[in-house]
Amino acid sequence: MARTHAIICLLLAACAIADGQQPAKKSQQHVKIEQELMQLERDIGAANVRRDKAFFERVEADEFLFTDAGGGLTTKQEDVASLDQPPGEFRLISYVPDEMKVYLYDKTAVVFGRVTTKARSSKDGREVTNQTRFTDVFVRRAGRWQIVAGHSSRIRQPPPAQ
Repeated sequence: MARTHAIICLLLAACAIADGQQPAKKSQQHVKIEQELMQLERDIGAANVRRDKAFFERVEADEFLFTDAGGGLTTKQEDVASLDQPPGEFRLISYVPDEMKVYLYDKTAVVFGRVTTKARSSKDGREVTNQTRFTDVFVRRAGRWQIVAGHSSRIRQPPPAQ
């Protein structure tokens, strides 16, 4: 009985200690870097809408590699060159990242999030909205963040209710 009582007391004490623990607070520098990277993701979205070739030449590292949902690969050179081509029937008019989470590892960062895009048809003005989940990997070089890898997968929408 005394042994059971001692075990219960130890468990209660451990629970009380664990309950009082707070997660380590992020430093101001950590929060500043997270905000910088989330802003960079928003800037990437705006540059996609503008089809800003110079922006992508700067922000994409030479070894940048993008993997699409189907497993296709696009290099920096291919991505930047694609901006010299006409946009096709649908032109991107909105690119809004949200639900972002940033993980920092010294001079490397991984950003996860969701993007909602809207594109408009040049033929009939019809608009199409899509959502994707993304993972981007950045490295800090010469005082700035560069994206070295990215992946995006479309979020499937449930079929309409009948």
